[in-house]
Amino acid sequence: MHKYGGTLVFRTRDTFGPIEVVEDGRARSLHFGSEPKQSSMDLHNPLRLELTYTRAMATALLFLPQPQRVLLLGLGGGSLAKFLLHYTATELDVVEYRPAVAEVAQAWFALPLEPRLHLHIDDAAHYVHCIQQREMAPYDIALIDAYDAEGLATAVQGFGFIEQIQQLLAREGIAVFNLWADEQEVLEELLADLKQIFGNLLLLPVEGKANLIALVTNGRALRQRLRQVEGEAKQLGQRTGLEFPQLLKQLRKHNRLLLGGLFG
Repeated sequence: MHKYGGTLVFRTRDTFGPIEVVEDGRARSLHFGSEPKQSSMDLHNPLRLELTYTRAMATALLFLPQPQRVLLLGLGGGSLAKFLLHYTATELDVVEYRPAVAEVAQAWFALPLEPRLHLHIDDAAHYVHCIQQREMAPYDIALIDAYDAEGLATAVQGFGFIEQIQQLLAREGIAVFNLWADEQEVLEELLADLKQIFGNLLLLPVEGKANLIALVTNGRALRQRLRQVEGEAKQLGQRTGLEFPQLLKQLRKHNRLLLGGLFG
């Protein structure tokens, strides 16, 4: 069956709606019953971050190239999880709300059975709230990529949720939010909350897409750190095959323009 510009190779449904896997001969993609790709995998290089927004989210590694603990909210097909497990020594906590999505990621997107991967089937906000009650080591990086067929999941919106993410981070930890620029009212509120809670904020629009990546930190000003990571960008590019030097240039370019315009 032809669908979303490719061939539908698998379809299932849970209480939240359809989950579809589509191939176009080069890549395999995950859809939640609509055109936007929730995840995509290069069939010839499964470890590569196929979607541009995932590569933009990986810019957190420019500042923390070897994280020890990472939290990923939203599994999708597992692209970021696979990438981090392969290229870093991190312990990775992944939270996915839909059990069927986790099953599809393992069956169709090569999500590994890896001792460093701890998969939690839970609501993102509930998980974040619960782990605050425990004495656990803080996270070096938190990646928030929780979407459904309608857009950014409501569970990861709001001032209180962002405050909880801040409290889970290590002193120099970084949180990365995949935001959706088409949801203008939600976007403006989230950006204002991020700026108020963290202070340190970088924005990276994804070229040709509606994704807007926001990076925030508890530590030193991110704009200052941008001047010091050329070496990390080159090394990461050589090690992973991704365009980290170009991503660094884009971060510098957009934050000269965006931060002043948005927040004065």
